[in-house]
Amino acid sequence: MGIIRRQGIKTTLVSYIGVIVGTAAVLFVYPLNDAFYGYAQWLYTLSYLLIPLASGGVLSLVIKYFPSFNDSQSENFNGFISLITIWLLGFYAIFLIFWFLFKPLFIQGLNALNLNGALIEQNEIVILLLVFLSIFVALFSNQSYNRLRVTVPTIITQLGFKIFLPLLILITLYYKLPQSYVAWGMIGFFFIANILLIIYLKFIGGLKFGKIKKPQDFVGYKEMAKFSFYGSMNQLSSSLAQKIDSIMIPLFLEMAKNGFYSKALFITNVIEMPTRSLTQIASPIISKAWKENDIEELSKVYKKASANLFVIGAFFFLVIWYILDDIIAISSNPAAFPSARIIFLWVASSKLVDMLTSVNSQIIVYSEKYRYNLFFLLFLAGLNIYLNFILIPVHGIVGAAMATAISLFIFNMMKLVFILFQFGLHPFTSSNIKVFTIFIIVLALYFFIPFNFVPLINIIVKCIFLAILYLPIAYFWNISPDINELINNYLKKKK
Repeated sequence: MGIIRRQGIKTTLVSYIGVIVGTAAVLFVYPLNDAFYGYAQWLYTLSYLLIPLASGGVLSLVIKYFPSFNDSQSENFNGFISLITIWLLGFYAIFLIFWFLFKPLFIQGLNALNLNGALIEQNEIVILLLVFLSIFVALFSNQSYNRLRVTVPTIITQLGFKIFLPLLILITLYYKLPQSYVAWGMIGFFFIANILLIIYLKFIGGLKFGKIKKPQDFVGYKEMAKFSFYGSMNQLSSSLAQKIDSIMIPLFLEMAKNGFYSKALFITNVIEMPTRSLTQIASPIISKAWKENDIEELSKVYKKASANLFVIGAFFFLVIWYILDDIIAISSNPAAFPSARIIFLWVASSKLVDMLTSVNSQIIVYSEKYRYNLFFLLFLAGLNIYLNFILIPVHGIVGAAMATAISLFIFNMMKLVFILFQFGLHPFTSSNIKVFTIFIIVLALYFFIPFNFVPLINIIVKCIFLAILYLPIAYFWNISPDINELINNYLKKKK
């Protein structure tokens, strides 16, 4: 457990540094040229979306089946890395064949829908190269996770990109380079990231090629193919549901609009940061509870997760709502944040609902009804695409936020009802009502209490005001016993 704890602490620290770097870039660098930033985000998001198709879902096998191949009798993991690499290259070749066969038809379809199909053609080579490089970045990162090394891949791929992208945009602006340099700069980054990951894997003994052998407890290629298919479909559906807005905006509008939207989305996504950590902790507990058919434990985790996430999410919502105008005011170009508040309101509200319904996806995924999660994801993806297609031409980037919010709300309601009728479980307790009451009161105070200082002082004063008002009420009202216990333990140690 020591290495897990150390890696967890280091990775969390890297993640927070990434948030700081990303926030600085959103406020002071990207507003200098939103078209370049929007273009970079479009390429990055599109390549990420295509990874499940180009890899055939093989990447989902790396963590799932590595323990089976990594037995004590093998010096090269029974050729597991060789097997995965061959499959990835094979699926990518198939992907290229389908790409060139169906590209003309796809472009014609986009043009028929009044979308900018030429944008795909103009960036075809860049897109295909980014997809290829991103596949192997994911492979090497997952293999590093198999060796219980998370921090270095996170620094290279996530923090590295957050540092690299604003520097790339600053360089292109300083030397007055064309937009194409952003694309080729991104390709250069992912190429170097692959090289660094290979060197690191060799250093920790995680990259060993060799003859492919079936391990003793081999489940069979058929079972691996089945898991790969579901992994591919789940990842594709999730990507379509969560990232399709950033892909569709440039097809309807200019790139600068995508830059505007991406910045507002970055600010909004701060709300859901606690969700990732909590779901990682809750997932093995839920899996074990299902294995033991412990419905009482499932209900307990479901309700606790809802209370904890909702109280934290509501607080972050209020903080951003109060200081949003002041943050924009201190940016390098306040005019480059159009409709930021309305975009935040739509998307952040849906994020709060997502946190309120807590670990509903995990409860479905680890149950015998796990296949239904794919159905819900496919429905979410289809609905989000349809709503973006309808709302972006009418409402612009606000329409994209509306589409994301509406589809995510319906998605969570469907899962909520499904879990209630299938398993008799729900996440709601009196704590949710308490949080909602505090949330509405504090939100209403925003419209009555004036804060007439300069933006930087406003940010400090508002954060102190919210902390003094919200946190003690949440603590003394005992909304989250888990959070209260953490606070009490900390106070005892200080004494």
